[in-house]
Amino acid sequence: MSVCRPARCLFAKATTSSLPKPCPVRSFHSSTPRPARKRRPHYPSIKADDLALLNQAAEAEYPKYDTDETSLLAKKYTPSQIAAIKAAESAIDPRDVYSQGQRRTDPWRLNYEDDLAEVDPVTDHRERLGPDDIVGKKSFRLANDVERDEAMSRIATENLAKMYPDGVPEGQLDPAEEQRLQDAMEAALTQAALDPRATYTSTNPAALDALADPRHSAVMPDLPRLENRMVRQTRRLSTEEEEDPRQKRLLLYMGWDKAKLRNIRTKTLVVHGVTNQTRMGKIRSLYYLTIAGNQDGLLGVGEGKSVEPDEGRKQSIMSAIRNMRPVPRYENRTTFGDLEMKVGATKVQLYARPPGFGLRVQHLIFELARAAGIQDLAARTPRSRNKMNVIKATWEALTTQKLPDEIARARGKKLVDVRKVYYGGSVH
Repeated sequence: MSVCRPARCLFAKATTSSLPKPCPVRSFHSSTPRPARKRRPHYPSIKADDLALLNQAAEAEYPKYDTDETSLLAKKYTPSQIAAIKAAESAIDPRDVYSQGQRRTDPWRLNYEDDLAEVDPVTDHRERLGPDDIVGKKSFRLANDVERDEAMSRIATENLAKMYPDGVPEGQLDPAEEQRLQDAMEAALTQAALDPRATYTSTNPAALDALADPRHSAVMPDLPRLENRMVRQTRRLSTEEEEDPRQKRLLLYMGWDKAKLRNIRTKTLVVHGVTNQTRMGKIRSLYYLTIAGNQDGLLGVGEGKSVEPDEGRKQSIMSAIRNMRPVPRYENRTTFGDLEMKVGATKVQLYARPPGFGLRVQHLIFELARAAGIQDLAARTPRSRNKMNVIKATWEALTTQKLPDEIARARGKKLVDVRKVYYGGSVH
C-alpha cells in the first residue's frame, strides 16, 4: 500500500481542485437516466373540446332522473331511500362511469338486460312457501278409486291442453302427427299418475294445489309422502343405496356405525403389478398396501391383491381398518423414547422429539405418523428402503412400544412423571 494515501486522505479538502475528476459511470442499458427523463403526468391531458364532448356523451348515456321517474320511485321507495338514491347519484360522476366503466363480457353475466327487481320464472329460483301460506285446513286423505280416476282424467286433460294450446288436432292425421299425438297422450297420463293430487284428496282446494306446487317441496314437511307403486319404481332414496357387503361385514366385526367409519383416514401408499404363473398362463393382478388411522392413537396396515383395480383397493382398505392397533403416544404428540425395528433387510429408527419439532421423516413414515396422530418425530432408515418393509417396520415399532410404566413395574419400581405431577405438563 502506498504511504501517500493517508496523507491524501488528510488533505483531501485542501487539494480537491488538484485531484483528478472521477470517470463517468457508463450505463449498461438503453434506458434514459432518471435525471434526464421528463416527468410525465399520471393522467392524460384532455383538451377543452374533448372534455365537452365527453360530458355530452356521459349525460346521454347516464341521464339524470326527471320528474316522472322521481314520482315513480316515490311510489316504491320510502323518503329516506329516495334521499339515499339522490345522494348516490350526486356523488358519482357520470363522466367517470362513462370513461372507466364497462359492460360485462364474462360467461357469468346475465343474458338479458334486467335490474333484478322482479323474479324471472325461467332463470331465477322460485321463492319458497311455508305452511302459513296455505289458507284453510291442511288435512289430506287417500283418494278412493273413483276420486283417483276423476283426478287423473282432469290432470291429464290439463297437461294435454298445455301441449296443444290451440286444441287437439282432429280428423284424418298423417302417421307422424298421429304418433306425436299418441306420445303426448301417454306423457300426459304418466304425469297425471305421478301427480300427488291423483293419490290424495282434500276438502281445501288450496291445500290440494300445494301438493303439486314445487315451492312447497323443501319447506313443507307436514305434507304426506308419495307412496304409490309407480312413484316407488321411479324413485330411489339415499338410504336405499346398495351397500358393499364387505363394508357391512366390517361394521358388524368392529361394532361401529357408518359415521364412525367415515372419520377413519385411509391412504394407499404402495401400488404395483404382480404376475402369477399358472398352468393357464400368466395372470396379472395389482397389489395395494393401504394404511388407516383415526388420527387419535389408532393405526393399521392392510394389503390387497386382485385382477380388478377397485376390488384390490377395497380389500386393502378393509384389511387396514380391521388391523388397526392402538399407538401409545407421550403427551398425545410423540413416542415414548427412541424406537428401532427391523423387517427383512430394512431397519427403521424412530426418535422422540420435543414439542414444535414436527415430522421430519420420509414421506412413508410421515403418512403413518399423521394417520396415528403423532406430531413430533424424527426417523432414519440406514439400511434398505423397501417401501413395503419400511411401512411394516414403522407400524410394528409404533404399536409395540415399551411403556415406562411397564418397565418400572417389571423392575418393581414406582414411576412418577415430575412434569405432569408438579408442573401440570406445562414445562417442556
